[in-house]
Amino acid sequence: MDKSRGEYRGVFKATAILGSVQLFNILIAVVRNKCISILLGPVGMGIMGLLTSATGTIAGFTNLGITYSAIKNIASAYEKGDYTTLGKVLYVLQRCIWITGLLGAIICLLLCRQLSQWTFGNTDFTISFALLSISLFLTQLTNGNLLILKGCRNINYYAKANVLGNFLSLFITVPLYFWLGIDAIVPALILFSISTFLCAYFYRSRLRLVEIKTERGEFEEISKDILIAGIAFSAADFFPLMASFYIRTFISNNGGLTDVGFFSAGFAILNGYVGMIFTAMSTDYIPRLSAVSDDDHQLELVINQQIEMSILLLFPLIVLFVIFGKLVTLILYSSQFYPMIEMIYWGGLGMLFKVPNWCFGCFLIPKRESKAYFCFSILSALFYLGMNMLLYRMWGVKGLGISFLLSHIFDASVSYWYINRKYQINYKVRTILELLGMGAVIVAVIIFQSSQLVTWVIYTLDFCVCMLAGLYSYNRLNSLMDLTPFIKSKLNGRKK
Repeated sequence: MDKSRGEYRGVFKATAILGSVQLFNILIAVVRNKCISILLGPVGMGIMGLLTSATGTIAGFTNLGITYSAIKNIASAYEKGDYTTLGKVLYVLQRCIWITGLLGAIICLLLCRQLSQWTFGNTDFTISFALLSISLFLTQLTNGNLLILKGCRNINYYAKANVLGNFLSLFITVPLYFWLGIDAIVPALILFSISTFLCAYFYRSRLRLVEIKTERGEFEEISKDILIAGIAFSAADFFPLMASFYIRTFISNNGGLTDVGFFSAGFAILNGYVGMIFTAMSTDYIPRLSAVSDDDHQLELVINQQIEMSILLLFPLIVLFVIFGKLVTLILYSSQFYPMIEMIYWGGLGMLFKVPNWCFGCFLIPKRESKAYFCFSILSALFYLGMNMLLYRMWGVKGLGISFLLSHIFDASVSYWYINRKYQINYKVRTILELLGMGAVIVAVIIFQSSQLVTWVIYTLDFCVCMLAGLYSYNRLNSLMDLTPFIKSKLNGRKK
């Protein structure tokens, strides 16, 4: 087997493992959310959402983007086998994690009264916010441990830490909600953070990596390298958050809270269920980029491999998602949410074009292109905001899905222009043609679902397209990495 096939297999294996983890986590989240919604009702869900949103905002500002920037330092040293440098990076990183975690916890503790007033309009939740400072601190420590597993590309430990942490939290928190009801929200959130921290710490400690104490000058040099880039990436993420907030306000003022609900629910499905593939890929993809960040030729190979593999994996999934979009909506929500169906159809197509945008965006992280990342974030947020305002006025909720699609096409074009111009990194022509062809097929499937054709005709067309999409992706993957022998070897290994 040549090197190229081995690399494709590596990408596929990592995505398959982490995709399975994400699927398992989603199933746990569905069970947990269903139980919580029944036991707490809308009021309890609202309280939990506001508490987690407020503490999450504090965490976003105080973690200083370390999870973005430190990944390069860890992955690069680990890939080279330079355990001296790795030990020094871990020594500095652990202290940065503790400092940022304590910073977030202290801010939450000191502002607990104000947070309650700003969030709920009263001071009834002052003690709740004070207690949640514990959760905020432990969450940052958890992210630090997971970052090390990710940087060392230990996919198995990373997957086990995620699965076990979520599994334990399910069995700890649901009985607590059953016993205490709304009063269990804060204790459950704290217990959730404890269980995930313990699992992440356990698997991180199994790597048996040794921290090497650094002198003051070296400590300042490494920490400065991590924090300066991290702060820039963290600041850049502020603009998409603000754009998302303003879009919801705009929809509320021009269409009402019902449309805001459709927008939130629709993109919760897209980002949580279709978008799980991106979460799975990021765990392996960014460390691979970081490991070869000084070699532009290798970077081009890694980027094109990732784009090619990603669209081949996503294509049949998006076709299935569009075909069964109404059923998914009914299972997760209710028939009252059917007006958002067309929005998630076009949003699903947008997920396909998110692939090149996401792959090129991740390229900027190991390259420490913080200024470019910052500028792209502003430009992307402004374009997305403008498209949403325009297309919502034209087509209502459906326009929000089309806006999502156009925004990712725009972002992918701009990021490719910049990276091609500066680093001479190119798309594979075949990949572009495949992407456009897949997009055309998905548009056809969307038209089928919205047409007035006889039901059995739509079902027949859906079945044919679904089979063709699956066969095409399978055959292409097989040509890239000998998928059939790979699957047979795994199945035979399990039988033994």
